[in-house]
Amino acid sequence: MGNRYANSYPDRLHPEVRYRHRKKCVYREGLTQMSCKTAWAEIDTGAIRHNVSMVKQKLKAGTRICAVLKGDAYGHGLAAMARFLGSEGLADMIAVGRPDELVRLAEAERAVACREGRKADQTPVLLIGAVEADEVEALLLSGQIDPGRVIFSVFSMRQYQELRRLAQRRGIRISLHVRVDEWDSGMGIGYDTFLRHEKMFFSSEYAEVCGLYAHLYSSYFHDFEKTKKDLEDFDAFVRQIAPQYRDRLTIHVMNSALLFDFPEYSYDMVRAGAAIYGLPCGDKGVLREAMRICARVFCVKDVSGSVPLSYHPGSVLPGKRRIARMMIGYGDCPLLLTQKDVSVEIRGKSFRLADDVCMDNLCVDVSGCDEITPGDIAVLLGKGNVTPEKIMKRNEMAYVHSDWLCMTTERLEKRFV
Repeated sequence: MGNRYANSYPDRLHPEVRYRHRKKCVYREGLTQMSCKTAWAEIDTGAIRHNVSMVKQKLKAGTRICAVLKGDAYGHGLAAMARFLGSEGLADMIAVGRPDELVRLAEAERAVACREGRKADQTPVLLIGAVEADEVEALLLSGQIDPGRVIFSVFSMRQYQELRRLAQRRGIRISLHVRVDEWDSGMGIGYDTFLRHEKMFFSSEYAEVCGLYAHLYSSYFHDFEKTKKDLEDFDAFVRQIAPQYRDRLTIHVMNSALLFDFPEYSYDMVRAGAAIYGLPCGDKGVLREAMRICARVFCVKDVSGSVPLSYHPGSVLPGKRRIARMMIGYGDCPLLLTQKDVSVEIRGKSFRLADDVCMDNLCVDVSGCDEITPGDIAVLLGKGNVTPEKIMKRNEMAYVHSDWLCMTTERLEKRFV
């Protein structure tokens, strides 16, 4: 008799859709398959809903939201986050950073749609990273993506010309958003260059320019006056675009770093990444952090000073210590390696590591705290003393916290709660 669970094992699914199985247990060949109980990341869906609501309150009516899901949705799980946002109607568009993210997202969505007997999500997807014409051609010919759903970004005149020739040669309609910059030496096409060639940008039957955007680096430097000047320059540029072309464009310059200080520049759409996940971005504390990284204590032992804790040199501690172990390490969160001072919270108290971080093992010194027992939940990232900002300050880290959160691997199960 065939196994009716053959297509429902978590290990058969894309890693980011396994969260649907976190409470399920299926039987196969005498083995019990279930979600990981040793370490996981909890994604607070209530916090995400709240954060999107806070963003919408700052925008004028009708402004669309593009949810930025690059970097595995800032470590929150690309496909699962896209599906949650789509099912809740929280995003009008999603953005990814690289072509492989397009493919991973499409594969995961097809798997879920097939299993649930429905059509795959049709929310438009903007690739905000650079892509060459041969990569686009390979993606389109492979059938891995839906050309009617994906929008590619254009960063240079050369790239635009090559994509245009590809579209005409293949007879395929390609949707494009042009990234612009104040100068041609920047990441995008210079304002003046775009205006000189605007008629050409809108003359192709196949390469359709339907959007235009900029990304202002000054927004990250906390220089209000410089950012204001950059936004005014962008606005002056937009006003010079011919009306017949402007009406065909979705214009967006606003990212999370600008949302709460300059909402008047929201235009047609805003790109919300850090804000959706609750990372501080000038919001004055109204956002809620959505991710909590947890591990279950699997043993607590009294260790004498003569016994090494692990295979690391110098892992022998002086005197007698009480050590709690948990199965999580840099194989799950490479971000642990960036910290000189790793703090773990158990039962609301902070503890330090007793040894270096291993691939999948942490040793925490809980001496003097006899109430900690196997099964307790340790929090490595969340509220209290383990928020991203406090971790960065304690470790004198230069990373912005949005980059830091991207350093969680697919091996770390994402549980949407």
